[in-house]
Amino acid sequence: MPHGIRRKSIRDPMNNVERRQVELKKELDDLMVEITEEAICVRIDYETSGSNMDSGSIVAIHQNSSLLDDEKEPLGDIAINVKRK
Repeated sequence: MPHGIRRKSIRDPMNNVERRQVELKKELDDLMVEITEEAICVRIDYETSGSNMDSGSIVAIHQNSSLLDDEKEPLGDIAINVKRK
């Protein structure tokens, strides 16, 4: 072979960078499938079960509340029930 010309191996048509890119692409594709499947499950769960975020219950504790000092204090002694209009 002439000086300075390298012969590419027939057994290994891809170099290390190309091989790594293929591996990373496959890994990203696998992750995308997994994330998509999880998103579908969450959506189906929401459609069948709904959400409890709109139940109307609100808990608000003032920054000076004694509840922040004593976790064992009965909530019924100081709580009020607030209802949506």
